[in-house]
Amino acid sequence: MPNLSRNVKTHKKPVRRGLLLYKTAASPYWHARIWLPAERRYLVRSTKERSRLAAQEAAEEIVSDLQQGKRLDRVPRDRAFEFFAEKTLENDERASGQSLHRLTARNERSILYREPDGVLGYLGRIDVGSVRTPNVRDYLNWVDDHRAKPLSASTKSKHITVIRKVLKTAYEAGAVDSIAPMPKVPRRDNPRDWFDDDEYERLLLAARESAKEGIKVRGVPITMELYYFIVFLVHSFLRPTENEVFALKHRDVRLRDDPKSLQLRVEKPKIKNAILWSDTTAYAPDFYDHLKALHPNYKPTDYVFLPGYPNRTTAKRVFENQFNYLLERAKLGDASGGPKHTVYSLRHTAICKRILHSKGKVNLLNLAKNARTSVAQIERFYSSQLPMDKEMVKNLQTFGD
Repeated sequence: MPNLSRNVKTHKKPVRRGLLLYKTAASPYWHARIWLPAERRYLVRSTKERSRLAAQEAAEEIVSDLQQGKRLDRVPRDRAFEFFAEKTLENDERASGQSLHRLTARNERSILYREPDGVLGYLGRIDVGSVRTPNVRDYLNWVDDHRAKPLSASTKSKHITVIRKVLKTAYEAGAVDSIAPMPKVPRRDNPRDWFDDDEYERLLLAARESAKEGIKVRGVPITMELYYFIVFLVHSFLRPTENEVFALKHRDVRLRDDPKSLQLRVEKPKIKNAILWSDTTAYAPDFYDHLKALHPNYKPTDYVFLPGYPNRTTAKRVFENQFNYLLERAKLGDASGGPKHTVYSLRHTAICKRILHSKGKVNLLNLAKNARTSVAQIERFYSSQLPMDKEMVKNLQTFGD
């Protein structure tokens, strides 16, 4: 009979998964074999104990020391939440400007890596398969604890969306069998701020007077172009952004005779349910003629508003500063004296005025399509907040004959 090696295990005693006690002929002591997940190997240590019970206690102390040193609990890199977050960003950056809006990856990166309370600061080193609903909820609470002002409901929803997207990447890679349901964020709808008829007239009066007086805001004089910018937005439903009204060029405008209106070509964002052409009200063509008269030597490739500013972010900032001056001059602040409206209020005014001035007869589906939004958004943020006038009440009482 061949001689057996003195290192052959002669006694084996499983304690639990990942921890085994054994003896060999080479030593009188029990040894502990401990599985290290992060290193994908076993660690063997002598317990220096002859008694099995004492050896088991010594093995537990070894495990505790490893846990405190983070060797036992360390997650393999290809199982960490951070690993799949990086994969998600890589995929989105490749799709940027094609199937995905160019700002999406940048916004996701900000949410994931923001200091000191980004998603990866809390979930980064966790095994992606262990991320459950309570982990996400705890993360949101952790963020609020680190901030003087808690995140808004909409911002929390964006964080949840990014977390779920990372988990989806892990699911597609086969790293997880399912995606845990995300916690619900309670939301309180805020009605869209808009100018009622009195406020709107005060705003326009302030614009005309400021242009006549040649008021300068940060060195730039207010002209009638700001006035026509205001009325054009209210009659065109455009957003006051770099990729809508400030991206509008003369080649993007064409006149419709029947019914009288302008058709505006709007860049189709990747994240909006947009259409290529948007129609204005019947008043917009007259405002557009006045705008062309302000820049009589315009070319089709020139911008409609502030064509002298190639940087459209700068152009947007110029009108925003001047608009804020008009709000102050017209005393259109809130009860605390702060700003009640923004330039975006003009788009909200456009939608609200169409509902009110049509006496409730405007087709919400057509309005939503033309304004590049949804009927649900209009009902949720606009129409539900508007007063019922006499004509609207009559409209409710019609029998359709």
